[in-house]
Amino acid sequence: MTYSANFCLTSIFGFLFTLFTLIANAQSGYLTLSGKVINQETGEPIPFAGISVVGRSMGTVSNVVGAFLLKVPNEFVRDSLKVSSVGYQSFSQPIVLAKNQNLVIRLKPAAITLSEVRVQARGKTAVDVLKEAIAAIPRNYDTTSVQLTAFYREDTRLDTIPLSFNETVLSIYKSAYNRPDEKDQIKLIKGRKKKFDTSKYNLPSYLNLSNGARSSLFGDFIKLASSRNNVINERNYKYYDFKLRTLLDDRPTYEIDIIPKKNRRKAYVIGKLYIDVRTLAFVRCEWTLTPSGFDRENNRDWLKKKLASVVYKMNLKFADFKEVVTFSSYKNKWHLSNVERRYEVLLNSQSRNIKDKRWRVATSFTVTDVGAKGIPPFAEGNIGENQNSMSTLIGEQNDPDFWENYNIQKAVSADSLSQQKPAVKAIAKPDSLKIRVANRTNGFTRADTLRGKLTPLRSNYDVMFYDLAVKVDIENKAISGHNKMRFKVLAPLDKLQIDLYANMQIHRISYAGKPLAYTREFDAVFVQFPENLKPGSEQELEIAYSGTPQVPDFSVPMMGGFLWDKDQEGHPWVQVVCQGSGASLWWPNKDHLSDEPDSMRISVTVPDNLMNISNGRLLRKTALPGNQTQYEWYVSYPINNYNVTLNIGKYAHRREIYGLDSLTLDYYYMPYNQAKFHWVFDGVKPMLATLEKHYGPYPFPRDGLKLMESLYPMEHQSAVSFGKLPAERADSLTLGDSLRIMQLAWHEVSHEWWGNNVSCSDLADMWIHEAFATYSEGFYLDSAVPEDGELGYIASLPPQVIGKEPIIGIRDVNHIHYDIGDMYSKGSLMLYTFRHMLNNDRLWAEILKGIQQRFRFQTVTTKDVVGYINEKTGTDYTWFFDQYLNYPTIPTLEVQLTEKAQELVVRYRWKADVPNFRMPIRVTKTENQSDFIMPTTVWQTMTLPNLTADDFEVDEIRFYVKVVELEPDHPVSGRRP
Repeated sequence: MTYSANFCLTSIFGFLFTLFTLIANAQSGYLTLSGKVINQETGEPIPFAGISVVGRSMGTVSNVVGAFLLKVPNEFVRDSLKVSSVGYQSFSQPIVLAKNQNLVIRLKPAAITLSEVRVQARGKTAVDVLKEAIAAIPRNYDTTSVQLTAFYREDTRLDTIPLSFNETVLSIYKSAYNRPDEKDQIKLIKGRKKKFDTSKYNLPSYLNLSNGARSSLFGDFIKLASSRNNVINERNYKYYDFKLRTLLDDRPTYEIDIIPKKNRRKAYVIGKLYIDVRTLAFVRCEWTLTPSGFDRENNRDWLKKKLASVVYKMNLKFADFKEVVTFSSYKNKWHLSNVERRYEVLLNSQSRNIKDKRWRVATSFTVTDVGAKGIPPFAEGNIGENQNSMSTLIGEQNDPDFWENYNIQKAVSADSLSQQKPAVKAIAKPDSLKIRVANRTNGFTRADTLRGKLTPLRSNYDVMFYDLAVKVDIENKAISGHNKMRFKVLAPLDKLQIDLYANMQIHRISYAGKPLAYTREFDAVFVQFPENLKPGSEQELEIAYSGTPQVPDFSVPMMGGFLWDKDQEGHPWVQVVCQGSGASLWWPNKDHLSDEPDSMRISVTVPDNLMNISNGRLLRKTALPGNQTQYEWYVSYPINNYNVTLNIGKYAHRREIYGLDSLTLDYYYMPYNQAKFHWVFDGVKPMLATLEKHYGPYPFPRDGLKLMESLYPMEHQSAVSFGKLPAERADSLTLGDSLRIMQLAWHEVSHEWWGNNVSCSDLADMWIHEAFATYSEGFYLDSAVPEDGELGYIASLPPQVIGKEPIIGIRDVNHIHYDIGDMYSKGSLMLYTFRHMLNNDRLWAEILKGIQQRFRFQTVTTKDVVGYINEKTGTDYTWFFDQYLNYPTIPTLEVQLTEKAQELVVRYRWKADVPNFRMPIRVTKTENQSDFIMPTTVWQTMTLPNLTADDFEVDEIRFYVKVVELEPDHPVSGRRP
């Protein structure tokens, strides 16, 4: 493949950047080999040649100008060095003879056989060889996980002006090749970057790669062989012509040319595949995009591109793309070796005086060591799903001794960095906490049942009012106080259960002024009364307590606690978040979602130089001895326990009035953010207008709405927080930063309807809160981007789906410790799918408002919500919600396309877990026009005149489904498997 001069300059720059910390001579314990690999006949450099120690797992590749550097431990100097590249005869020699620091390795080109192709291939066509190679993947590639070490580099420029440069060493969890659904993971061992002055064009900082290492792993086309648009997926063969020839070198190789057929708009790439003749292993691919491929790329992530156009007045368009992926053999198994990418994006921005400037990106991902097999996934530190740029993930690392035992591509032995700087060990959790960490796979404990089940000791009484008073000792990170609980007796009882975490101490439980006996089991507290309490009577308990509440562990889903921090000016900043873990981690109460007090008073005592913001209205502020101040708040509506909060800090305050009913809007933020982030609060009134349009009036007008900067985003009722504002100036934020701030604000405020007004009665149904709140973020995108903003938002959600467990958790055990992310992204995609399946936006709007009215200030279950939808639509859609909520898989639409003369015969059916799944979906029926079909789990057939397979599309944006295209000769008889 030919490379431009600019691309070569990019690689030279990267090579020199690495070398400035390396010495050319052998270091203690290592022999450093460096040089260049060239074509023996032409003298041209050979890029991406493999350089390895024979029989060892270590290696590297040459860069695009053929240069390489490899450190070999002295213990291996009696081994041999091997240099190889597809299309060339390999070179090897003893390492002891290769000590020259300016090695020039000349590889002889392999002979290319054309006329004897059919003899070499024993009469097979290119497609025959391709199919056999795919069938051989389980034999040639690991069917167990393996740990890899990799080197990653990226270089970005505006024309020839450098914008960013970084290098990292990574640890890779490479999942099994026969498990395409299991994602690879990445852990950053160490990295560094160079900073450049980009002020000349005033470029927004979002103009950067996202996690480029993660994107490089997607270059493993073998792991993703079944991916819908993968050229080696058999469904795509009809879009290409394949030509076969054989390279005769020391390891004969099939070369398959991939040539797009004319007028095939789904032929996205043009390139070559190389397959080892002996093993039928894929060893290399070279791709570039076709015009259709560029159109597809320019239409991907269009939300981000449209936002760039709207917010930054900048247009982006892909102009060039090349990718080379190589695989290497070690111990009779092939593994990913190298992914090289180069692409160019054409930039235009009149406001920045940029016209047809090329944003050039070059990335290199090289596996330099193959480690242990059968390893488990990383328990922590995985950045594989992190969308931030590598430069952001690296942070401020720039150690001049960075590489130590690492070379340009390779860490040659055990990491000596760990000896100089011990790895941070995970903090051991107390046994009482470990008891609460339970999930579907390891079962549940007695503690889980006590926390999650509504036993008679809880259901025989109804909480009416809490009067909570807390003093916060910031210096010692402790709290003390008391809670009065007024309740109504529903059935005769002489004993009841309240809840308070075992690490918190109870000093006294009083009833009618006298102490009561009580026992504790895990986090449950059983209170014994001296007599039976009569049904219908109202009673009151008071619990005095103190302790050091737990702090959150954000590696465990929804494990909350107290956050103790300081603001940028050094003032204390405290917040409590307890969704999932429960309010009983910091105050005694009946900690079950089914029972909300009708109202509540919250009194919080803090140092007098700080402010406390809690739920409801501020009744009074009282100065107390010892330089303390008590803030007394009153909540006049039902509130679920995890929403009760305190926020302590050096806050500034701003108030506005909204609407005809004069709803008070109170904003709290750090004083130093008042001017630069005023736009966040300026957007609240339009936000409320939109949310009220879709869901009805704001649910808590008497308590007003407070929106605040905080340590962590949370939907605390009438005291909503959107997290900490970044330290940067608002005008220097990335597009993603700005977008996320507003998305968080919309998400958390929408919880006032979904979660606070209508609440789930068991944590298993938490999707009712989170799916609708995530769905609400689309309203913001629709307002921020005038054209297709919400549609772009929908398209951005599927990559966030985990899909390993059902959205609905296990009931009666407070099930939270699992991958809860799907209740956000997959849950919202379910709602979008239902809305588009319903195809009646007026009715959908009535359903959303109707749920808010029917279940106002109530706790509900999934059955309640689905039952209301069925009632409102007059149709039983239980099968739809059952599939998306109770199964990790999504419905698969199987289609079979057969072209006959001037028509396309389409056979189709649903494949789903739920019997008789029957969702209508939009597909192409006439050229560039879509309409509904009504698939069931039984095969159906339709004939579409004047269409080809190339024209047929299923709407996979508005409908969250999987589409599998079967070959025309695939048997389709029978019913659902």
